[in-house]
Amino acid sequence: MAFMANKVIISPEPFINKCKSLAKAKNLYVDVKYRCIRLAWTSVSDDGSTNNVEYIDRIEAVRLGISYDLLLDAVVEGGGTIDIDGHYPVTHEIIRSLRKVGLRT
Repeated sequence: MAFMANKVIISPEPFINKCKSLAKAKNLYVDVKYRCIRLAWTSVSDDGSTNNVEYIDRIEAVRLGISYDLLLDAVVEGGGTIDIDGHYPVTHEIIRSLRKVGLRT
C-alpha cells in the first residue's frame, strides 16, 4: 500500500513573517527526542502565557536553509548528543538562516 502525504501550500508572506518572528523569538531551541532532531519553540499567547510547543520538521528546516548539520552543531555546542533527549540553544547560524528567508523571495 502506497502512502501519499497531503501537501500543504503556505503562501509566502505568512511563512516569511513566521520565520522572521522565530528569528527574534527568545523561546526557540533545538529539540532532540528519540534520536530525532528538530527546531522547536513554545508559542506564547497575547496575555503572555505559554500555549504549546511547535516544531519545524527537518524537511521544512532545510527549506529555511537550516541543515541537519546546523541542528546537530547546536546540540553538540549545547553539550548534548543525538543519543540524549533534550533541549539545546540555537546557534547564531540558525538565527541567520531564519533572518535570510525574507531576502530570498
